[in-house]
Amino acid sequence: MKAPSVVRAVLDFDVAEYVSTTRAVGRHHLDPELRNRMAELYLDLRDALHEPDAVFDRQELRVLRFAELALQSEWKLADPSGGADCAGLLNTVSGPRGKRYQPYANVRLLNQVLGTRRGSSDASIEYRCRQTLRFLVRSWLEYEQRSSNGTETTWGWQRPLTPDAMSERLDRLARLRQDTADWPSLPRPHPVPPARWHHYVGDAGRSDTLEYLVNLPQTQHHDENAFLRVIHLTEVTTSGILARTLGAKTWLEAGRLREAAMCLERAAALASLQLDVMRVLRRTMSVENFLGFRKETGDASAVQMTSSQALHVHLLGVHPLKVEALERVPENAFLLFHLNDRFRPLRSLLHELPRDCDDSAQVLAAARELDETLYAWRRLHLGLAHRYLPKDSMGSGGTSGAPYLAGFYQDRLFHAGELTPHPVPVIAPALEGRPVWARAIFSPMN
Repeated sequence: MKAPSVVRAVLDFDVAEYVSTTRAVGRHHLDPELRNRMAELYLDLRDALHEPDAVFDRQELRVLRFAELALQSEWKLADPSGGADCAGLLNTVSGPRGKRYQPYANVRLLNQVLGTRRGSSDASIEYRCRQTLRFLVRSWLEYEQRSSNGTETTWGWQRPLTPDAMSERLDRLARLRQDTADWPSLPRPHPVPPARWHHYVGDAGRSDTLEYLVNLPQTQHHDENAFLRVIHLTEVTTSGILARTLGAKTWLEAGRLREAAMCLERAAALASLQLDVMRVLRRTMSVENFLGFRKETGDASAVQMTSSQALHVHLLGVHPLKVEALERVPENAFLLFHLNDRFRPLRSLLHELPRDCDDSAQVLAAARELDETLYAWRRLHLGLAHRYLPKDSMGSGGTSGAPYLAGFYQDRLFHAGELTPHPVPVIAPALEGRPVWARAIFSPMN
């Protein structure tokens, strides 16, 4: 049985060396020998965990499953062509590979911190999201402060920001930190990366996971750190919004309108923070700085962001013109299971609210606030695509980029303060290699 030797190799792996090396050179320039060793460890560990006669104690299994998440990212980032030393190894397993969104941003590790895969309640997920948001804002602000005063010693020491841009970024992050000052907190991470996986596991290891394993840019470019921080903060806020939206749907189906309104109010508060996070990027990152590291992000497109796509589905349903885009992204194709007569998005449930009812009015007011804030975020996101992406460039997820976003950003719950009727007209987006199907196609209620 191979399991004992694999377990020992995984447990003896020097996590501190991996983090320090990656921070010194960027993940793109990580020693191929180290990455290939991690990729091989992942494949061996995955097989060992599924051996029918393998026996692990509870804590050991937790550590190994955590290590599997981190090792999988490097396996996914490894060149699928492999080269002479690893071509056979890296092509033995199918699945999306390369610099895609999930491994690029270490989303699976982030979800581990949030506990979104444990069947947790919406209140529990929001609590963890707020802890994580407060931690990430503080960590980002302190990184920028060290960069500003010249004491940052890891990646990005070239400090490409202009003094005005740095000043505005520090100011905006300081306001975000103040806005989250009363939220639940996580302890500070260890001053240096812990060397063994077990230090990162469980509640005690969440801070070290966020500080050392989640945020690992591909390059040494200062602003790639900001780009990843925005991705992580957006992921966390979206997870909280999604959890509370699902909670609101459950309460609405049970006829508990006040509880549904509370859930939507909590979701709207997180959406407001999400909008402020995106403004930091919009106001302080130049096009030149963005293009300086964009090539090294590969095809890590936001269209692969499962939490965002799931939120859109639960708010509005599966739009017919998104079916092909979802089919093209293996990470999100499962969302097409919501294309059935039994699934009811929030939009449908809001249409069924009793009229002339104070509780209904409270639900609608909360939903309207959430919808307006998410709409503002989508407008800003569309503006960023126009600003940062070269004209006529295709989106890295196989979409038409900015035109794809433009086709859907107005598909929303409300228009002019009133619930949108069904169907809702949108502009059809173009997919790579596909014609634009029509200029005005209507979205039926799913």
